[in-house]
Amino acid sequence: MSFSPLYLVAVNLVLLALAAYSASSIVGTALAARLMPPPQVELSDPPPPIPQAAAKPASYYAMINKRDIFNSAKPPAPVVEKEVPQVTPLKLKLWGVALHEGDRSYCIIQDESNRNREQSLYRINDEVEGTGARVKAVEWDRVILTRNGKDEILELKPADDSRQTAALGRGSTMANRARVQSRGPAAQRQIPDEHIQVTGENEYLIDRTEVDNALENMSQLFTQIRAVPHFEGGQSTGFRLFAIRSGSLFDKIGLRNGDIIQKINGNPMNDPSKAMQLLEQLRNENSLSVEVIRNRQPQTLSYQFR
Repeated sequence: MSFSPLYLVAVNLVLLALAAYSASSIVGTALAARLMPPPQVELSDPPPPIPQAAAKPASYYAMINKRDIFNSAKPPAPVVEKEVPQVTPLKLKLWGVALHEGDRSYCIIQDESNRNREQSLYRINDEVEGTGARVKAVEWDRVILTRNGKDEILELKPADDSRQTAALGRGSTMANRARVQSRGPAAQRQIPDEHIQVTGENEYLIDRTEVDNALENMSQLFTQIRAVPHFEGGQSTGFRLFAIRSGSLFDKIGLRNGDIIQKINGNPMNDPSKAMQLLEQLRNENSLSVEVIRNRQPQTLSYQFR
């Protein structure tokens, strides 16, 4: 393939024109840069330096060291001090308690705010009538009541010494104690009180004044003994006695620790309310028979009142 000489001339001219234009542009830009004055630039003052915080003591970082972020653990819960319950201001008197496992314990409380001074039996969670208080717990010598969100204590208070002496028999001394002959050597027994005589095997003659004195001071009487319901086959069959105080009325009339009282005058003792009713009826009774289980053997204790 061959080109015309005219064509080659034209191409060379175009290339020379482009080269001349480029060279002139470069020269013009360089001359303009040298001849033009430099631009005016105004710089603002630098901001003031940021003040440095004062160095803190090592104690400031003690919490970081204590918490140990690499071995973090939940901090212990703060110890909350429990409020100590106070003695209740309610006009109530605790006569006695009967302890049993679970919530089957109960207590006998007397309302002293009225003339009748009625005694009622209350179990755990029962409301004491007319007070707005509930029985929260029954303990050995007190009852915990809850009222208005706070716990209160109702204590089993012993009577004063003069009443206690009356309840145990007035005027009894060691000189008045003697021995009586009965229907066998096993029935011989030392008389613990001049108001209580042993007339036979499990048979007693008791002065009416001794019973009246005891019933007038039921609060003291219930501090001399403890009783818990006794169950057989899931059914209540009586009350087991324990913690009988030596020299108390119960000790003098022949009751023993571990005795299970099943019947009184033929009435089964499977309900604590029945026991309370019988105590009130004692004032009008001339005789009393108590059926007990002692050392797994049934026995009957007989009492005559004069």
